[in-house]
Amino acid sequence: MAQQFEYETRLTQPRDEVFAWHQRPGALTRLTPPFGGGPDKVTEAPTDGIEPGSRVKLGVSVPGTFGTMHVPWTARHGDWDPPHYFTDRMERGPLGEWEHRHNFEETSSGGTLVRDQVTVRALPTSLDKASGPSDKLMRGQLERIFAYRERQLRGDLDFHDEHRGPRLRIAVGGASGLIGSQVCALLETGGHEVVQLKRGGSTGPGVIGWDPTKGRLNPRDLAGIDVVLHLGGSSIATRFTDKNKAEILRSRVDSTKLLVRAIGQVPADQRPRALVVGSAVGYHGTDRGDEILAEEQPPGEGFLAHVCDEWEKAAHGAEVFGVRVVNVRTGLVLTPSGGLLRPQLPLMTAGLSGPLGGGKQWQSWIGIDDMAGAVAHLVLSEDASGPYHLAAPNPVRQKDFARIVAGVLHRPAMVPTPLAGPRALLGKEATEELVAASHRVDVSKLLGAGYRFRHADLRACAEHILGRVG
Repeated sequence: MAQQFEYETRLTQPRDEVFAWHQRPGALTRLTPPFGGGPDKVTEAPTDGIEPGSRVKLGVSVPGTFGTMHVPWTARHGDWDPPHYFTDRMERGPLGEWEHRHNFEETSSGGTLVRDQVTVRALPTSLDKASGPSDKLMRGQLERIFAYRERQLRGDLDFHDEHRGPRLRIAVGGASGLIGSQVCALLETGGHEVVQLKRGGSTGPGVIGWDPTKGRLNPRDLAGIDVVLHLGGSSIATRFTDKNKAEILRSRVDSTKLLVRAIGQVPADQRPRALVVGSAVGYHGTDRGDEILAEEQPPGEGFLAHVCDEWEKAAHGAEVFGVRVVNVRTGLVLTPSGGLLRPQLPLMTAGLSGPLGGGKQWQSWIGIDDMAGAVAHLVLSEDASGPYHLAAPNPVRQKDFARIVAGVLHRPAMVPTPLAGPRALLGKEATEELVAASHRVDVSKLLGAGYRFRHADLRACAEHILGRVG
């Protein structure tokens, strides 16, 4: 039997603006919750926005007997009447039925009431059970999903209100990555044009083909680009063998030097005005104890500190061409979709987590939405330059991190975890630099640049990304 579900979101922004936000590329990525129980990944972007006939493919995480299963979900957009409503319907997926009507109503104060109306029917959970999950369970999951969507929509619209200005063309390396995909989606919903730097691809609409391993990038493709954002690089979550270390360093430094050379060959009146390049708080070395670390301090000891230092130096080569250069030193990015948190969640959910390696090390963390917001803020802020720590203002010790996040899941965090396990997987050097490192960074420079955090508190951040608010 189908259920009827309705959710209301009240916004201060006018209806035309809110509807336009939903029409832009990136909107669905920004609204898709990462915590499962429904679509949690956009696998293929909409073929034609939210216009009738447009199709989109998503991935859905579904709990199964032998762990989480990932199943496809294809939705097709139907009737619409801008700026009053648009609709979509599941054509293929794990439910028996899903129809969603998005209504946009003007309020008396000039704002917008978004009224989401959903008809949903679950498939039977087994052959001998005629009904699917209980109405209460289904309604509770829908409440979690749409409450998350409300927070995302409200936060993004507020961000765009604070960053009104000319629409930019932004070339992005690493656009499909964990961080890059969210940064691009946030910029796109603000009306900016994102052009992906795609390895091995051909240059065309929305894409600049390049090959850093062969030094291939046509400078003409950067003409008319306002900002180049480079977040790419091979994964550091690996054993630090000589071969892997060489690839980690090369993938970042060589690609950045290639961008700088190409920027320098673009005529001055068409040249990008800014180059924003990744880095990490690992710039400060492996174990700085309780020391509060500022951007202007010299690099620390260790392989990752060397990588970050060389990466930043390569980026600053663009300054000779009059280009504004920013280095984004990322902290530990929190999202169930990947990074630090994803491998820990099964243990936390089972109540088997606890202090890792003694738990005294400082962790400078940042939620995925603040990570995307801070990067976008530095891209759009013309007076921002140099290195910035991208981490929440309140770092915590690892034992407190485990306790707080597990507490959001209503689980204890009492089981000490020695470093023997990570060492077996990553080796000693990578474990010391990736797992046991202690970084307590100061973010006064980012705050001074005008960035406003959505989640400065770890518990509030965990509640949001895990869908456990309230």
